[in-house]
Amino acid sequence: MPAVEWFAYCFPNRRTDKTVVEITLNFSPADQQGFPQHCSEIKNLLTNSGILTADEAFPEQNLPDDRMGWYTSLLVQTALLFQCKAGHRVSFFSISCDPDKNRSVALMEHEHCDVGMTAVKLAIELVTGKRSLLEEPFRMFKQFALERLLPIETEAIINAANRREIPSIQLERQPYKREDFDQLTGGKCISRNGLLMLGHGIHQHVLDGTYCLDKAEDFRDIATSQDRNQTDAEGTDSGFTKSMADDLLNWLFPDKNNTRMRVIAVTGTNGKTTTTRMINHILMHADQAPGMVCTDGVFLNGRQIHEGDQCADTGHLKVLTSKEVNAAVLETHHAGILKRGFAFEWCDIAVCLNVTEDHLGMANIETVEQMAKVKQALSERARHGVVLNADDPYCLGMLDSMHVEKTCLASMEYEVAELRKLAGESTACFCVLESINKSQWLVIYDLQQRLPLMNVASIPATFNGTAGFNISNAMHAVAASYLFGIKIEEIVGAMSHFRSGPDSTPGRLNVFDDLPFRVIIDFAHNIAGFQKLSEFIDTQPVSGRKILVFGISSNHRDVDIKAAMSGLAGHFDHYICVDCHDLQGRQANEIPTLLASGLTSAGVAESDIGFVLDTHEWWRHGLEMAESGDLLVMIPDPYELKPIWGLLGSMAATAGDFC
Repeated sequence: MPAVEWFAYCFPNRRTDKTVVEITLNFSPADQQGFPQHCSEIKNLLTNSGILTADEAFPEQNLPDDRMGWYTSLLVQTALLFQCKAGHRVSFFSISCDPDKNRSVALMEHEHCDVGMTAVKLAIELVTGKRSLLEEPFRMFKQFALERLLPIETEAIINAANRREIPSIQLERQPYKREDFDQLTGGKCISRNGLLMLGHGIHQHVLDGTYCLDKAEDFRDIATSQDRNQTDAEGTDSGFTKSMADDLLNWLFPDKNNTRMRVIAVTGTNGKTTTTRMINHILMHADQAPGMVCTDGVFLNGRQIHEGDQCADTGHLKVLTSKEVNAAVLETHHAGILKRGFAFEWCDIAVCLNVTEDHLGMANIETVEQMAKVKQALSERARHGVVLNADDPYCLGMLDSMHVEKTCLASMEYEVAELRKLAGESTACFCVLESINKSQWLVIYDLQQRLPLMNVASIPATFNGTAGFNISNAMHAVAASYLFGIKIEEIVGAMSHFRSGPDSTPGRLNVFDDLPFRVIIDFAHNIAGFQKLSEFIDTQPVSGRKILVFGISSNHRDVDIKAAMSGLAGHFDHYICVDCHDLQGRQANEIPTLLASGLTSAGVAESDIGFVLDTHEWWRHGLEMAESGDLLVMIPDPYELKPIWGLLGSMAATAGDFC
């Protein structure tokens, strides 16, 4: 049988606006020997088990002629049938086959992700011949599905909300469960599976069935029955009509323009967190109350409520459901797009910074071009504006796929006339660097306006203009804020005070100058990040040695680890390779060996390479090695940052230089 993997999107996603299970089948030539030869074999099993009657058609749609598509379509239509026979109203599926890789990918609609996943599992067991008796397994599945069935009135409300573009979040589906809202519901249940949040932030209302839990009034005059779970489960009409759902929404949201939170979403391989923090800083300076998600945590109007990376749907929902904020600035990483989907149907502004080889090999993403398509999925959800890095060919390649009011091309390399040619017929503005009075300035061009903003060197995070990657991050943050409607003077005022430090950008170009030697800490983790860090190090005056103490995550491919060393080779006098805390199946010392191999292949002498095999407080090794006048660069994991800063502080205090 083919190897089958499947997972569920619980939100709109890179594939479709529908909630779907994504199923990947990897075939070998021998797999075709075990295929059912005729779909009638499956229909007979379904009929004998009482799932189908003899006169019912199956499958409903014709199967493709090629065997790979034939098999995949049969599997998916069987899983859809199971859901429909259990009362779930689903119909959509699609199939894409890649004969060169002996692989097919199918999408199948689900109403509840656990039901969809279970339906696929049961269908696989049937189609592969692992099950021939279905009566009892399907009875158990149907009971499981009925317990998770969406009430008819709730479905009608969701459909009406979609028509009016009012955000809707089902609070008894992942990542939530009803018990999370006991304080609001009083621990009671009016309509099973009917707990629904409509709207974002201060605009939100929570319904249990047709009862609004956050308003004193209720809708007894429209909803004639308080408990329809049983009739819904049997698929009968509850009497709750489309016009009733519309009336309910008109009552809850009399102002059609005030239903959602404005959203800026940021993706890319490198620079996402710094750019997200810059945008958040600008919005706060402009007297907005933004909620921010980045790899450092979740923040509501500057207050951290969660520590750690939540740059996908779960973290995004913490902002979108908060009544403390009026805008969302959401870092969005590739894994969230690949496996989770989007917590919003659309965003106002999207930013794509760059696309590199990092993270290839995940979820059948094997080329940079494929990864670019993943990140493009976010930009395609932007409605008002997109900021694309014109210096990155993969970002620039997204231009023709954008359907927004305005696209901003940001570039450190092109002049505005060249960008105009690249933009062609696109409705575009531009963010470029220009020389003004012998200084490098950040300038925006929009329609017939030329808007000089500020001297790059006046942005503290650029270290007097020597940190090129932070110049690029600043350009994208400024452009996104401009498209968002923030005034130029507010943008300039905010960026004039944005520094790269442990409070504003922890782990991203943090400099410590309170010891006889200088320490720089950065989270660079791939070839592009290493290159940018090395370029910055080359601009720094150093009287002693340049020492690098670093490791790399074990989830990278061997070839990528070795290749990444080209970004570091030749820029330091001594390299200390550190092993991983989480080996993820690798052998001890395997990662440092790969690092050293990559360095020597790039021209670094073996005598300039050292190792730290004990990963416990490995940073002490570099601190003990550094001498007066040296520059020590350390690349830690995020969770190691606090103990490193604590040690640096105590060392400075002991030396009498702490300030």
